[in-house]
Amino acid sequence: MPVRDSSRGTLFSLISVLFLVVSGTSLGAHPHIWVDSRIEVRVAEASLEAVRAYWTFDPFFSEMILFDYGRPQGEGGAFTAVQVEAIRQGAFENLRHYGFFTILRVDGERRTVERVENFSTFLDDEESLVYAFDIPLRIPVSSAGTELAVSMYDETFFTDMMFSDPYATVSGDHQVRYRKERIREVHSIPIWGEMNRETVQFRFWRR
Repeated sequence: MPVRDSSRGTLFSLISVLFLVVSGTSLGAHPHIWVDSRIEVRVAEASLEAVRAYWTFDPFFSEMILFDYGRPQGEGGAFTAVQVEAIRQGAFENLRHYGFFTILRVDGERRTVERVENFSTFLDDEESLVYAFDIPLRIPVSSAGTELAVSMYDETFFTDMMFSDPYATVSGDHQVRYRKERIREVHSIPIWGEMNRETVQFRFWRR
């Protein structure tokens, strides 16, 4: 759940809501923000360099951000650099405490997402707010093949996150072959028990 500094105003109440959800004291397991996710794996030669994530928000949350930070004021209807940085600091950076709602596994081993790069935000053709950011990987593809699994998931259930088509692409001047699939995984959460989450699984091979 993106939240912002309480000194800035309207999204402060979301912090209280998140606390209630995490503590299990109220609200129950249902979302209040909806996000359609897409990912782009960027490959250079035989190295997985980054996952570029795109989150498209529901109309209500989009309007909240526009109310708080203003409509895009830059050239061509884009947010200015000042606006983008304000949104990043106030309504995105807090997610570092939650691994940016991203679960990565490389060859079956989970990797914690501690930082992201190249954050940007814009409005799409339907006036929905989109966040875009890079999750650095820099993982060489082994001669035997490398598996990468990506889930985007809020374990508090405050934010409902689903992959939308085209859910995953691979880009770059690379020397790999790959296959991908979208699956549902069952996992256990202390408060809610067994739950399903969507995961995109890749397997890469050198050409």
